[in-house]
Amino acid sequence: MSEFTRYVKGLDPDRDAWVTNFFTENHLAYETFPDKVASPEQLKFIVHLDDEQIYYPCSDELFQAIVEKKADTVLTSAYIAIWTRLEKLVREVVNDPYKQRYLLSLLTIKFNHETAHKVQLPGRIEKRLLSIFTTISEIDRPLAMEREQENRRVALFLKSDVFERLFNSPEGLEINEQTSLSDLDFQLHLLRLCRLLLLSSMRPIWRQDEPPSMDILRAVMNRQLETPEWMWMCNWLRDVVAGRRRPCILWVGGRSGEIVFDFAILRILMKIGMKVILAVKRGFYYHRVSFIDLLEDPTLGELLEDADIIGDDTISKNELVRRLDSDNRFLIISDGTREPFNPLLTSVTYARAFKEADLVVYRSPGGRETIFNHFQFTRDIISIIPGDDGEIDILFKPHHPRAVRFSRATLRRMAQNLIDMVKQEKAQGKTILFYSAIVGSIPGQLKTAKEILNIFVEYLRSSLHDVVIINPGEHFVEGMDADDIMYMWEIFQRSGNIDIWRFQSVDDVDKSFELMGKKVPPEWTGKDATYSTGCTKEIEIAMQMQRLYPEMQLIGPPYEKFQRRKEYGVGKFYDRTLAGSE
Repeated sequence: MSEFTRYVKGLDPDRDAWVTNFFTENHLAYETFPDKVASPEQLKFIVHLDDEQIYYPCSDELFQAIVEKKADTVLTSAYIAIWTRLEKLVREVVNDPYKQRYLLSLLTIKFNHETAHKVQLPGRIEKRLLSIFTTISEIDRPLAMEREQENRRVALFLKSDVFERLFNSPEGLEINEQTSLSDLDFQLHLLRLCRLLLLSSMRPIWRQDEPPSMDILRAVMNRQLETPEWMWMCNWLRDVVAGRRRPCILWVGGRSGEIVFDFAILRILMKIGMKVILAVKRGFYYHRVSFIDLLEDPTLGELLEDADIIGDDTISKNELVRRLDSDNRFLIISDGTREPFNPLLTSVTYARAFKEADLVVYRSPGGRETIFNHFQFTRDIISIIPGDDGEIDILFKPHHPRAVRFSRATLRRMAQNLIDMVKQEKAQGKTILFYSAIVGSIPGQLKTAKEILNIFVEYLRSSLHDVVIINPGEHFVEGMDADDIMYMWEIFQRSGNIDIWRFQSVDDVDKSFELMGKKVPPEWTGKDATYSTGCTKEIEIAMQMQRLYPEMQLIGPPYEKFQRRKEYGVGKFYDRTLAGSE
């Protein structure tokens, strides 16, 4: 295959058509499957994309081969591996001869159909075939007994005297006259983490009834990790232990057995001050740990007694932040998928968790080709997977240098600055008016919406005496999305400093176009704040604040008209469920 070159849309109509076919055939086109595929705005929570850049969840080499229609060899090999795994699964878990043969025959038909055109990604085919298998077989948790046994073996091992003796051995600590207590404290944390990571690659611990000998375990636990990736992680952890950061880490769990070591590792990370979000699979994917496993596996159930389990796949930013700001350091979510890493299909909750995290750790080999293609992400990513028994393979991918991150502290500070400003104005006898208006609720009209907003606010300022008008559009910072904006403004809106809360009316819009010397275009005719999902969220806040501060005035469309929308979109300013009808 020729050297990799990035795909650019608009140069070759035939190639563009084939690329479109690639996305639709794989059910990855947002326009075609808006209820399944992440919106462009949600995708940007995870992947940093330039304008018009197209994201694909596979290696660069595979995508280029598919686009050039030269992927037969690569895909055929991957397809055979999928069928081998699937056939083995059916023969292992389906005991009835008739049902087993029926399933294999049905899956063969589906497999041959899906693989015929050599355009389907392996992960997408496997997900579809596994869905058929779990539906037809009516087995709630395939391989559940095996996975539970593997987890039980690791849990027993971690409680054993042999483990306790070796794990707490001071061997490997470097102590001299210059070693401070802080240095020693950091070394202890690092040594424990390193030992657990190395042990998590020891498959015999969960595959056999008896763990390896003490000599083998001692040799594994005292190995030194000296790769650049490990050194980067050590430096990152040093800042945590030193108190220079109190981060949130998104930990994407791996397979059964290994996950019990993950829990032990996460306990250490929480102990040194981190918030942890553990993500697992939404449904069955061989030995990968799924959300239902956390609820049904007794071993895992004991390990997450104090965890905050979030079953909502579409949690709002404010709710996620509320949970992160609580005393509970341990949150558990699903990634919303049943296949290797695919940002186009992850849940809203997962996308928001990724965005709120300071570091993302992946513990599964699946998806590495996707993570380490040419795309860059909004957060630093560390991939830590087992190598040979007793060895781990670590890869690091830094976040895109232009990825903008607004921490909760930053957003709170921005809100507080506004609160302090209006308090000074109120102290001078001025009235505070907050103006809520359409910003991006009409697709393709963002520029016009901003122009309307700014012109009308200037008109109000020229008409009203001793009134300070807060125009949200004037406080927008490049890189902020709807999640950031709503979080920041809600803090300000609930501060009790608004005297008049005005929502954009049809008359406001008409007046704005009159001031511009233009007729109202069809897409703006009859539009007001009730067409904005952000304003719909804000009217609820305004009603609550008016109950607390009855003297606050509300101006604008009646409350009933706002009920057409209930929640703003993910990282965007319009509601996709109504965008098509407008």
